[in-house]
Amino acid sequence: MSIRKVCRTALVLAALILPLISHSASASVLPLTDRQLAAGSPHVVVAVVEEARSRWNGTGTLIVTDYDLRIEDHLKGDAPGRVTLTVPGGTVGGETHATSVSTPLATGARYLLFLGDLERSTFTPVTGGWQGVFREAGGAAGQKGFSAAVRTARAVIMAVAERPEPADTAWLATVEDPALPAKDYDRVSAKFVVRDPAVPPIVINPMPPGSPFSQQDVKMLAYWNVYARGLFHTPFSPSTTWSFGNGQFDIAGFPTEAQMQRQFQTGWGGVLNTVFWRIQNGHIIEADLAFNPAFSWTVNDDASTRPNGPLPFKSFLLRGLGLAWGYQGLNGLGPGISLRPVSRDSIAHGKAPQYDLPTLFAEDAQAIRATYPGTSIRDGLISSYSVLPFPIRPRYVPVVAGVSSARPGSSFNLINPVKIENPGTEDLADPSVDVYLVPKRFSLGRAIFLKRVRLSGTLHSGEARNVTIDQITLPGSVPAGAYYFAFVLRVPGDRYLANNSAWSNYDVRITVKP
Repeated sequence: MSIRKVCRTALVLAALILPLISHSASASVLPLTDRQLAAGSPHVVVAVVEEARSRWNGTGTLIVTDYDLRIEDHLKGDAPGRVTLTVPGGTVGGETHATSVSTPLATGARYLLFLGDLERSTFTPVTGGWQGVFREAGGAAGQKGFSAAVRTARAVIMAVAERPEPADTAWLATVEDPALPAKDYDRVSAKFVVRDPAVPPIVINPMPPGSPFSQQDVKMLAYWNVYARGLFHTPFSPSTTWSFGNGQFDIAGFPTEAQMQRQFQTGWGGVLNTVFWRIQNGHIIEADLAFNPAFSWTVNDDASTRPNGPLPFKSFLLRGLGLAWGYQGLNGLGPGISLRPVSRDSIAHGKAPQYDLPTLFAEDAQAIRATYPGTSIRDGLISSYSVLPFPIRPRYVPVVAGVSSARPGSSFNLINPVKIENPGTEDLADPSVDVYLVPKRFSLGRAIFLKRVRLSGTLHSGEARNVTIDQITLPGSVPAGAYYFAFVLRVPGDRYLANNSAWSNYDVRITVKP
C-alpha cells in the first residue's frame, strides 16, 4: 500500500474517531502537510499525561500548565522517558488564562504528539499547534483508530527520512470520504459555540499610533457592531502601551520576539497571531490580540488571496475580535470540541488563502445576536463559492468557467453555484444576483454586465442558499482581454452593502478573443 493511500485511510479514522484537542479550523498557525509536520518535529512520541499543574509564569504575567508526560514510544527523536511540557493557559484560584493557540491535554489520556524543541519555550510546544495533537479515544474503535494513526505517522516519518523534499499530501486534506449530500446538511451540522462571553460594552484599545494598518482595527470593530450595536468601543484616551493583565482589552499590534520574551518568558515560535484571555466568574474580563511581525501581512485582498501571498490582516483581526468577545466558531476550542460535519460558513474557519476574506457570515451574526440581542438589520451577502459539509470545517467549491476563452456573442457555462446568505434579521424576498466581467478583482470599475438571476421566494434570517448561474452569453461589444467574474447581490433596502459583492478566485477568469 502506498504512503499516500496509508495516509488517506488512517486519517479518515483520525478525523472521525480521535477527538482532537484544539480547534482544528484555527488559522493562528501555518497549515502543515503530513511531511512538513513530521520533518518539523524533532520528537514524535506516544505519551500518557500523568499529571497537570497550573501555575503563574516566572514574571507573574501568564498562567501556564505543566504536563508531565510518560513516553511510551519514540517514533522520532531521543526524548527522555519523562518530559514536562509547558503550555500557556490554566487556572489558579479564581482566574483562568488561555490563548487561541494553546493545546491543553487531559490527565490520564494517551496521545500521539509531534513536539518541537524541548529546550525552547514557545506558545506552541507542539508542532503546528492543534495539528500535532492526536488523542486516543475510548473503546475498541478509538484504540484501533489511534493505532492506525501511529502506524501512519511511522510511515510518513520514514518517507521523509528517505526523501526529504516536500510533498503535496496534506495531513487533513486527504480525508475525502465523509462529504455528505445536501439533504443532510441541517441534520448533522455543528452549531456555533460561545464561551465565557465578555460583558458589554467592550472597551478595546486600538493599535498604537503609527502601527501598520492602524485604521483597520476601527473598521473591523465597526463590522461586528453591525450585528450587535455598541458592543465594541474605543476609549476616549487610548493607551499607547501594551501589558497583558491590566484588565484592558487591547489590539496590541505586532509585538516583537523580544517583547514577548520580556512579558511572557515565551517566544512566538511558529504562531501567526494569538488572542490572550483572562476569565473570571464565567466571563472574559480581558482579551488581547497580537500579530507576529516575523510574517508578511497585508490589507490588500487581491494580494492575500493569491498563492504565497502575504497574510490577510483584516481576516485575522476579525476572527480575533470574535474570540475576544467569546465566539469560538462552529466547533469550539479546547477539550470536548464537536467533530460533527460542518456545513455552514464562518469567519472562524481557517480557510485556504483564496477563500480567506474579512466577511462575517450568517452563522457569525446569529452567534453574536444570540449572545448580545437587540440589533435589527436588513442585510444580505454573497460569496463566489459554495460549501460542502465536512468534519471540522466545510469544503469550499469555487465558481469556475467552463471555458478558458471565448469570443463576443458566444456562450459558455459557469460551473458550481455561488452562495448567498441572510445575516440580517429581516427576511429577504426575491433577491437577485447580477453577474459581471471585470478586468480587476475587488473592483467594479469598467464592469461589463452579463446576466441577472432572480430567485423566487424568501431567504429567511440566518439562511444560506446556493444560486446556479448556468449559461452566460458574452455581449457582442465586449473588448478583447482577460477578465474575472464579479457577482453582486441585489437586495432592496440592504443596510450593509460592503458584503454584497464577490469575486472569482485569482485563477478563475476568461480571455475574450477579438
